[in-house]
Amino acid sequence: MNHFLPKSFLFVLLLVLALAACQPVPPSSTAEPTVPVFPTDTPAPTGTPAPTATRRPSATPVPLSEGEFLAAPDAGVLRVMSYNINWDSIFPEGDRENHEFRIADRQDEFIRLVAAIQPDVLCLQEVNSRRDTRQVADLLTAALGGTPWNATGARDNVILSRYPVLSDGYALGVVPLPLDLLQAAALVDLPDAEFGSRDVYLVCSHFKSSGGADDIALRQRQADVIIHELADARTPGDSIDLPDLTPLLVLGDFNIYDTDPAAHFDTLLSGDIADENRYGSDSPPDWDGTALADAMPSLNAQGLKFYTWREFNSSFRPGALDRILYSDSVLTLLNTFVLDTTGLSPQALAQYGLLAEDVLLDDMPNNYDHLPLIADFQIIP
Repeated sequence: MNHFLPKSFLFVLLLVLALAACQPVPPSSTAEPTVPVFPTDTPAPTGTPAPTATRRPSATPVPLSEGEFLAAPDAGVLRVMSYNINWDSIFPEGDRENHEFRIADRQDEFIRLVAAIQPDVLCLQEVNSRRDTRQVADLLTAALGGTPWNATGARDNVILSRYPVLSDGYALGVVPLPLDLLQAAALVDLPDAEFGSRDVYLVCSHFKSSGGADDIALRQRQADVIIHELADARTPGDSIDLPDLTPLLVLGDFNIYDTDPAAHFDTLLSGDIADENRYGSDSPPDWDGTALADAMPSLNAQGLKFYTWREFNSSFRPGALDRILYSDSVLTLLNTFVLDTTGLSPQALAQYGLLAEDVLLDDMPNNYDHLPLIADFQIIP
């Protein structure tokens, strides 16, 4: 038998193969994107790309501020500050416990910011979990003087306070939780002479970044855990017991992206738990059975821009990653702002001992990361 094909047949076959090679190959539905769908947190050398704010920043030019919003509040008003510091940037460059993701040296800037803001309570994120939280408290005490600061923490979250901080019996996850579900929580023992008999309970949190399905699912589980623990705290028994009408705060870096369903944020506000089989029934987190309120601070209290993160020349627009939520049934919000020192007048900078570049990542123009956000509260009698 002749095993050789006719030349005409071979020519047709080669032509068909050549035409097929020129056709575009449809993308695989299971392929991983080569560029992250969402921004990632600060391990990236350029900082943290960001989502946009829930409220769009105004295009209106913002005038320099005279910083009146920075004035210390009256006695009996609690000033709370939340700040993602960018991995261990507030510690000296040679510190052996600096995180491997550390890319900036901002100890002096941080001290100037805290000295100007004069918070009573701080919630910090991106502090190396290997550190003893006492190191952060000692840093503030040494720099600011006065009564020693107090601290407690979990994972990369640290709560600092001028007043005693009670963590035993108030930490999340007394029944052991996986590490990635832990957040810092504590009861701050406020002085009765200024605040009356009630104290304040806060959860200082840092939610998973990035936009993969696993990241979104983890953010949701983190929110479910917080709502479950707040429900426990408001009812007798189980792990945490709070006196009735104890003011509640949930604050930190929530990583809320405008391209993300942000269901975890809805859960934190409303108490709508996604995984009820694991974390229990829905539980509106305020004492009156309603949602928490969002302080929604604006840049330098001017009511024009509402972002807490930005990065120059980034493909991601400025966004409100960070939030301060509170129980408005027992707390009145008196003042709130996101501090951007680049937007302060020279007179305001001099008055509060600040430099224009204090909120920048490395003193380079427009090289931002997270900004500090602040809220002043009064306890409703």
